[in-house]
Amino acid sequence: MRLGFIGPANTDAVALERAAKLLICDLEVDAVIYLGEDDALGDFVAAHESDGNGLEQRVAEVAATGSADDIEDVLRKLRGARYLGKLRVAPPAPRRAMEMLDDRIVLIVRNKSTIGEEDVINSNVVVYGDATELMFKRFGPRCFFSPGPLGMGHIGLLDDRSESGGVVLKAIDLSGEVSLSEPIQGRGAKVMVAP
Repeated sequence: MRLGFIGPANTDAVALERAAKLLICDLEVDAVIYLGEDDALGDFVAAHESDGNGLEQRVAEVAATGSADDIEDVLRKLRGARYLGKLRVAPPAPRRAMEMLDDRIVLIVRNKSTIGEEDVINSNVVVYGDATELMFKRFGPRCFFSPGPLGMGHIGLLDDRSESGGVVLKAIDLSGEVSLSEPIQGRGAKVMVAP
């Protein structure tokens, strides 16, 4: 599974669209989680959404009598609907979201101040949205990550399909270049006994 993270866009719809396209189209994530407190993602989705029932009706019409241009137009709209379906918003405080990647537990919050001690103890990765810049800190087997505001130029990617094996956390700039790559320790055995 691949999870993408976008920090607060502060109403910059162009940067938000660029970041979402990079994560969904180029990096092929399974889901993108927006970490902002604002309504930028909701506004973005509403502006790009088409009427679901109208699209289904149009597919049926084009399948029966459509031209090549009609078919291309419907396929473009279907791709757009799938694209929008991968976008999520981190829950508002004090709620949290949890995801599992391999055997790692990822805690996702908008605001770091809502994280409790029990949250940290049970998580391998804590991802939050209220940092003022890109941030990665490791504390023993746990790490804290924020891509920072989108205006700072970074997005996040948690990838359990990395070339090196295991789960890797990456910070990627908006041109697609990796600026940080860190392996995430799993919950495996802490002690190994040699034969």
